[in-house]
This record gives sequence, C-alpha cells and structure tokens, in this order.
Amino acid sequence: MPDTQTVPGIAPDRPDAFDRAGLRPEIAAALRDMGYQELLEVQLASLEPLRAGRNLAIRSRTGTGKTAAFGIPLLERMALEGRTPRLLALAPTRELANQIAGELSAIGRHRGVRVVPMVGGAPVGEQRRALAEGCHAAVGTPGRLLDLLEQGALKLAGVEVVVLDEADEMLSMGFFEDVTRLLDACKARRQVVILSASLNELTEGLIKRYAPEVVRLDLSADSLSVDEIDNVYYRVGEDLPKHHYLLHALRAEKPSSAIVFVNTRSDCSLVATLMAREGMQAEMLSGELPQSERERVMAAIRAGQLRYLVATDIAARGIDISNLSHVINYSLPDEAPVYLHRVGRTGRVGRRGTAVSLVTGRHVRTLGTLEKRFNIRFEERHFPEASQMIAERSAALLDDLIQAAESAICDGHLEAARAVLAHSQAVQVVAYLLKRHADMLHDEHRAAANQPQRRAEGGGGGGGGGRGGGGRRGGPPRRRSGRR
Repeated sequence: MPDTQTVPGIAPDRPDAFDRAGLRPEIAAALRDMGYQELLEVQLASLEPLRAGRNLAIRSRTGTGKTAAFGIPLLERMALEGRTPRLLALAPTRELANQIAGELSAIGRHRGVRVVPMVGGAPVGEQRRALAEGCHAAVGTPGRLLDLLEQGALKLAGVEVVVLDEADEMLSMGFFEDVTRLLDACKARRQVVILSASLNELTEGLIKRYAPEVVRLDLSADSLSVDEIDNVYYRVGEDLPKHHYLLHALRAEKPSSAIVFVNTRSDCSLVATLMAREGMQAEMLSGELPQSERERVMAAIRAGQLRYLVATDIAARGIDISNLSHVINYSLPDEAPVYLHRVGRTGRVGRRGTAVSLVTGRHVRTLGTLEKRFNIRFEERHFPEASQMIAERSAALLDDLIQAAESAICDGHLEAARAVLAHSQAVQVVAYLLKRHADMLHDEHRAAANQPQRRAEGGGGGGGGGRGGGGRRGGPPRRRSGRR
C-alpha cells in the first residue's frame, strides 16, 4: 500500500470511529466532509474481507451505505499509478451508475482518485476524452461500457477489482452476456464484489464462475427492512377516479418529501401531470426522459427543491435519496418482495418513515401475504365519503384562488367578471377558467422537459444505454430498461 500522505486539517484532536477502524487519514477526512460520523453496519462488516482481497457478496437494503461499504476499503488500498482503471463498477441504470461515481469521487477526493462515469444518454465523445486523460476507476452501465471497450477507448486489462451493483436486477434485465464479456476483459482481475437484493439463479451462477470462495454478508433480513417504517393503507373506492383518492391521501398525510410509485410508464406520466395541476411540486422519473432531465430531477429531489418524485420501479432502482418522509404506493407492486424495495427508501438510519398504499379490493389479499411473509403490520386509514372529498377539494381550490386574487391587480377585469357571472353559461365559463388555472399551475410546477414526448412510429424507443439494436448477439432481445 502506498505511503500515507499528510493532508492538512484531516486529523481530529482525539481518535474517532474512523481512526479506530484504521482508515487512512485521507479517506477518513473525505467521510467527514460527506457528513459521516461513524461507519454503518454494512461498512464495518465489509472492511476486513475487502482489505484482505477476498471476493464478497453483500445482501443489504437500499440506503444502508453499500457504495461506501466497498468504496472505503477498495479506494484506500488502491495503487494510483498508471492511466487505465484498476476498479470497474457496473450498475443496471444510468442514475445508479452516476450515483456510485459521485460517491466514489467524494470518498477518494483527498487521495486524488479519478473516477469516470460512462452511461448511455451522455455524449460518448466526452467519455472517450475523459478516459484518454486517465482514470483510476470506471463506473457505468453494461451497454455503454461494452461500446467503449469495443471502440478501444476503455482499457480493462489492468482492472484488478470488479463491482457489480444491483446484480440481480442487472442480470434479470438481459445483461448477462454483456456483464460476462466485461468481466472476461479484466485480465488482471483478482477480486469481485457483488451487491444484490436477492441471490437468484443467474446471480448464483455468476458468483460460482467469477467469485469462488466468496465471503457472504446477509444484512437484509426481511424483518429488519420495516422496523423504522409505519405501514399504512387506504382502501380505494369506485365512486371517484383513482387519482382523487391519491390527492386526498397526500393532503391528509402531508409528506415533506416522497416518492410516488406506479406500476406503468403511462401511470407515471398521468400521476405527475395530475399532481402538478393541483399545485404540487411533482415531476416524473422515466426512461422516456433525456438523460440531462433525469439528472436534473434527481439533483432537485436530493437537494430538497422537489417535493414529489413519481417513478416506476425500474426507473428508481437502486436510487438512494436521503430524508424521504414517505413512500406512496399508487398501486401495490405485482411481486411482494418489491414492496420492501420500495418502502426501504424511507425510515433510514434511525429516522422513522411512513409507507402509504392505495389498495383496491382485489389487492387486499396482497396485504395479508406481506403481513405473513415479512412480519409487516398494516394500519388501515379511511377515506371520507366521495361527496366530502369533492367538497374538501373544491374548498381548498377556492381558498387558493382567493389568496391569489387578493394579491393580484384585477380592476380592469371586474366588469367582465360581473358579466360572466350574470350569463347563463357562467358555470361552464368558470369551469374553463379553472382548467386554465390548473394548466398554469402544472407549467409552474413541472419543467417542460419533464413531460412525455411522443415518438414517431418505428423511431426506436428505449433509454439508450449505448448499444444499438437493443438485443443480445445470438440471443433473445434484451429488455432496454438498463439503459434508462
């Protein structure tokens, strides 16, 4: 290991948790800069095996500090000579890859570690130039990494450590061939780290092939995944459209920040639009959006500038957002374990969180499955009668309009207003004006780029992870989700 550098101001007056863990001063200083006061469970458990060069498989819920768990020991012992990467990290989605790259850069900043993110949707020319300038770690989605490898821009022969984050999801999305080709290209590979929510057949096969004598850390016991979360459900009736029930639940629960999970892209667009028309700060995260817009949305919610994020499971896979007060299930997921992945984004690191689910009659049985399988206790809360919900929404809208009107100068329109109110079509005219007002609120609370774009038929969809055609060589078509 290279000699420890002296970095001004990084040594505390007395030993702290980082010193007791034997961290390099440069790494400890970076963690303090990042707001850490101590190492989390998964980080402490990973130190010894990764420092010893062992292969490691980690099962741990999202938001428990898994990136730092491998980043701390790998970056503190990384040799920094040379211009080609020694560490390669793969992730199934662009957002997760960028998130990993950002955290590794922060952990290694005092050591001078250079990390290059490589994802679809970003200019490939910039990524080629960044690689040409030299880096110590490369992080990306499988498709774009393989593109750059085939172009000769990415050199993997010197990679010593490979990290596969959200491995189960990455392999189930059809990237098995790409992942194995990238692993095989790492000729100097001597250590593999696999992070996965589940150990399915594909993941176990990968471990057997590339990570023999693996050390396994299982910190994802299902009973622990909901300890800090209040699980609440509302039964949705049939008297009103479903989004009316969502709006009422949001007003009743008053989240300070939340992810609203939906099951389909079309619901993602619909729900974000309807929430914005109610004056709520809501934007969607979808594979239909340009990469720059996806990054803007993620930065906004992490910075507390965006209150509501509407997303599908695929778009939000692996995303870590601190301090979410609520997770809202607009629809329950089709598979029970996905519920844990969703709600695990709140109630973190000693903070309590709330998971709210809107449940239709046919999904009540799903609650029973979750209770028995994962030891979850649900509290039922009730919607008022449909007529009361309509009256409350109308009253809230009227209050908002009165407040806006009192602060506006409308003298020039008073006579026209009186004429409208006296007209036989007054109700229709007011309804039209209310619709215009809702559209205005939508435009104020949602960026133009955050709206679904229509595509020409045959225009080739997908999020563009960097490999044309969207299919595997010699195999069935690949799902495009990993490119989003």
